[in-house]
Amino acid sequence: MTNKLDVLALSEEVEHDSNSGKLCQELLSQGQTLYGKSANYPEYIERITPDGKKALGHWINGEFVVAINLY
Repeated sequence: MTNKLDVLALSEEVEHDSNSGKLCQELLSQGQTLYGKSANYPEYIERITPDGKKALGHWINGEFVVAINLY
Protein backbone atom coordinates (compact mmCIF):
# COMPACT_ATOMS: atom_id res chain seq x y z
CA MET A 1 0.00 0.00 0.00
CA THR A 2 1.33 3.43 -0.96
CA ASN A 3 0.99 6.35 1.43
CA LYS A 4 0.14 9.60 -0.34
CA LEU A 5 1.28 12.94 0.98
CA ASP A 6 -1.48 15.51 1.34
CA VAL A 7 0.50 18.57 0.29
CA LEU A 8 -2.36 20.97 0.88
CA ALA A 9 -2.91 19.75 4.44
CA LEU A 10 0.83 19.90 5.11
CA SER A 11 1.10 23.47 3.78
CA GLU A 12 -1.86 24.53 5.93
CA GLU A 13 -0.22 22.99 9.00
CA VAL A 14 3.08 24.77 8.27
CA GLU A 15 1.24 28.07 7.75
CA HIS A 16 -0.64 27.64 11.05
CA ASP A 17 2.55 26.74 12.96
CA SER A 18 4.39 29.66 11.36
CA ASN A 19 1.66 32.17 12.21
CA SER A 20 1.39 30.95 15.80
CA GLY A 21 5.15 31.10 16.42
CA LYS A 22 5.31 27.35 17.05
CA LEU A 23 7.54 26.73 14.02
CA CYS A 24 10.09 29.35 15.12
CA GLN A 25 10.18 27.96 18.65
CA GLU A 26 10.66 24.41 17.37
CA LEU A 27 13.52 25.43 15.07
CA LEU A 28 15.21 27.47 17.81
CA SER A 29 14.91 24.55 20.25
CA GLN A 30 16.71 22.40 17.68
CA GLY A 31 19.64 24.85 17.68
CA GLN A 32 18.77 26.66 14.44
CA THR A 33 19.51 30.37 13.95
CA LEU A 34 16.66 32.19 12.25
CA TYR A 35 16.86 35.13 9.85
CA GLY A 36 14.01 37.20 8.49
CA LYS A 37 12.60 40.58 7.68
CA SER A 38 12.27 42.90 10.63
CA ALA A 39 8.73 44.23 10.99
CA ASN A 40 9.83 47.22 13.06
CA TYR A 41 13.03 47.99 11.15
CA PRO A 42 12.42 47.09 7.49
CA GLU A 43 15.86 48.29 6.42
CA TYR A 44 17.46 45.51 8.49
CA ILE A 45 17.43 41.72 8.62
CA GLU A 46 16.61 40.26 12.04
CA ARG A 47 18.60 37.33 13.44
CA ILE A 48 17.37 35.23 16.36
CA THR A 49 19.81 32.76 17.90
CA PRO A 50 18.84 29.60 19.84
CA ASP A 51 19.57 31.36 23.15
CA GLY A 52 16.87 33.93 22.29
CA LYS A 53 19.14 36.85 21.48
CA LYS A 54 18.00 39.13 18.68
CA ALA A 55 20.12 41.35 16.45
CA LEU A 56 19.57 43.53 13.42
CA GLY A 57 22.05 43.66 10.58
CA HIS A 58 22.86 43.04 6.94
CA TRP A 59 24.47 40.35 4.83
CA ILE A 60 27.88 41.55 3.62
CA ASN A 61 30.08 39.23 1.54
CA GLY A 62 28.10 36.19 2.68
CA GLU A 63 28.36 37.02 6.40
CA PHE A 64 25.75 38.46 8.73
CA VAL A 65 27.11 41.71 10.16
CA VAL A 66 25.35 42.96 13.29
CA ALA A 67 24.40 46.64 13.34
CA ILE A 68 22.23 46.63 16.49
CA ASN A 69 21.95 44.07 19.31
CA LEU A 70 18.42 43.87 20.69
CA TYR A 71 18.93 41.15 23.30
